[in-house]
Amino acid sequence: MQNGFLNIAYFSTSTKSNTMKKITYLFLAFLIVACSSDDNSNSSSIDGRWNLTSIKYNGSNETLNSCDLESYLILNQNGSGTGYTYYTDYPDNPEIEPCGLDFTFDISFSETSNNVYSMNWDYGDGDEENGTAEINSNILTVNSTYDGDNWETKFTKE
Repeated sequence: MQNGFLNIAYFSTSTKSNTMKKITYLFLAFLIVACSSDDNSNSSSIDGRWNLTSIKYNGSNETLNSCDLESYLILNQNGSGTGYTYYTDYPDNPEIEPCGLDFTFDISFSETSNNVYSMNWDYGDGDEENGTAEINSNILTVNSTYDGDNWETKFTKE
């Protein structure tokens, strides 16, 4: 009888132990899945909204007002996007002219190497700006030449 009791005790302990192991593994699997990021907020991904943060014109920093800084890009993974430029003549006196959307433009781009892109901004009627863009962390830096002038425009990912 003792032999049978030991077998039952072993079976009972073994079953409980296996059940606890399964529960532990299940919990760990759940924890790993729950903690992994599956959203598309990868800061090195080009798709998403990019807010204007600074502009250099021929090597000199441009002074941007609060209205200028409302400008942004929406870029898609398929190589297309849209730029939104905000402007006012009177940034310190919005009663005269409030900040508003001045114009939009089409963007096309393709990745040339890891996080580096060739980029074209099409303003319409054959007016285009071409350059390169590079993503470093959550900063998109676009270097271009337009009408013989050199531009460095930086955006931060939202």
